[in-house]
Amino acid sequence: MGSSIKGFRNENLEAQTFGDATFDVVVTLDVMEHVNMPERVTKEVARTLKPGGAYLFTVPTYKGKTDSERRALYRPDGTIQHTGEPEYHGNPVSDAGSLVTFHYGYDLPELIHRWSGMDVEVCRFQDHWHGIIGEFTEVYLAHKRTR
Repeated sequence: MGSSIKGFRNENLEAQTFGDATFDVVVTLDVMEHVNMPERVTKEVARTLKPGGAYLFTVPTYKGKTDSERRALYRPDGTIQHTGEPEYHGNPVSDAGSLVTFHYGYDLPELIHRWSGMDVEVCRFQDHWHGIIGEFTEVYLAHKRTR
């Protein structure tokens, strides 16, 4: 962790090697539905953000789902405990795909606040010009308080 591989820094979002208050902005796009422990990710992001910093991210949010649902859990021994039908998304570095660990509902902003203390804004949009229409268009912006 923390080293570069083929020019790309290798980090675990759940246990980052960056120092405290390092970044003004952290961005992840369609990643949070694949992490094992999202509460650790949001705590780590808050830790690495400077006061007043922002975490901008996208994640599928399921229409009509009020409570987020764990779909799979990576166990410490490397095995996977499935709590729903296994689902994988495309992955440019692995033909096996990326396991979906969560289906998030409308409780996600409150969960993020509980886990990290950050306040969260949610924007849903449609952009016919670029063909961005339908479900899963939420963009989240979490703010780290200045004090």
